[in-house]
Amino acid sequence: MTMKKKRKLLKLSDELERAILYGILQGAAEPNVVAPEELSKIGRAIHASVIALAENGSRSPFSHDSVFLMATEALGLPREPTREFLRLLATENVGQDAKVVLQKVRDKQLVVDLLNESAAQLQKGSLDVASLRNLLDNMEAGSGAVVSVAEAVRDGLPAPPHGLQLASLPMLNELVGGIIGMWAIAGEPGVGKSTLALQIALDVGRHTSVLYYDFENGFTVVMDRIRTLYKGDLGRIRAATNRLFFRDGIRSLDRDLAAVGAPGLVVIDSVQSLPTYGDQRRIGLDRWVHRLDQLKKRGFYVLLVSEVGRAQYNQDPYIGAFKETGEIEYKADVGLQVIPTTGDDVEVHVVKNRHRPKKGLACHLTRRHSWWFKELTVNDEQEID
Repeated sequence: MTMKKKRKLLKLSDELERAILYGILQGAAEPNVVAPEELSKIGRAIHASVIALAENGSRSPFSHDSVFLMATEALGLPREPTREFLRLLATENVGQDAKVVLQKVRDKQLVVDLLNESAAQLQKGSLDVASLRNLLDNMEAGSGAVVSVAEAVRDGLPAPPHGLQLASLPMLNELVGGIIGMWAIAGEPGVGKSTLALQIALDVGRHTSVLYYDFENGFTVVMDRIRTLYKGDLGRIRAATNRLFFRDGIRSLDRDLAAVGAPGLVVIDSVQSLPTYGDQRRIGLDRWVHRLDQLKKRGFYVLLVSEVGRAQYNQDPYIGAFKETGEIEYKADVGLQVIPTTGDDVEVHVVKNRHRPKKGLACHLTRRHSWWFKELTVNDEQEID
């Protein structure tokens, strides 16, 4: 027989205890948001009185008189301390609406959840910062008040989704609206996926921080490409990479995100090189994609580089071509597939475009300086500046 894990309890401050009990009396929170063991002696009695009143058919908001009578007459609480405690509930929290009280309740529950998760990780002897971060993200996502769409647009419609702009790829940028949420670039080995990812990183890095996780090439190789782009001019190189942060491993992801802050672009080259354990490789990669997708809620943008499966070589582009993980086709806001044509030229096809109606061939690209793509006009005769 397995023993049920005992949850840690949080000893409440006097102020938080009164705020939570006030919320329960007003009907802004259910009695089960707090355990009796977390309350003071008189707080437990007030809590028990509310539960007893509810069991007897009373409904919130519960009047202080009814709670006072239940606590003193039925539960034997002394009258004066009880009267003073209820008076403090009213005077300290008067004017606080349900939204404020509920936020205090959520904050308390978040602390408890974080304590329990941390304790579980300590028992296992490993620290998973991502799971702690997810608790915070989920709490933040659920903290807003529920309002109708009509109320939300009372002062006008929100602006359409507007992403990080790509000055070096104007046609592609116009087609998909810039980097919004998560982008994924797929293609055969050697087609130019990493070249395109580095170009986007340098482009975006002119005005936004970029965390570049390259497991394929390494810092020396990437810098050699940048040296070629800027013809060895160290001043230009330093100016172009002032907001670019390079990593060859991803264990420091959470620390890096905290260091650069949102907004920022996270580049992963490539998905297939992300660390997984055991023989559950596909599950591990799907979990990574899901985790990276969560960064959108924190104000970050994500660019994934992915291989395509061998069966997709020389085939028409489609969203299911991403190798070893099906999660990309569901999570990506924009999916691009790079197709070789002649020489060093390639086609970029949009296989998913969540925020725009256009799919299909987006643009033709030709290499310049080996490690930079230029867009071509429709007739492939003239470069676009």
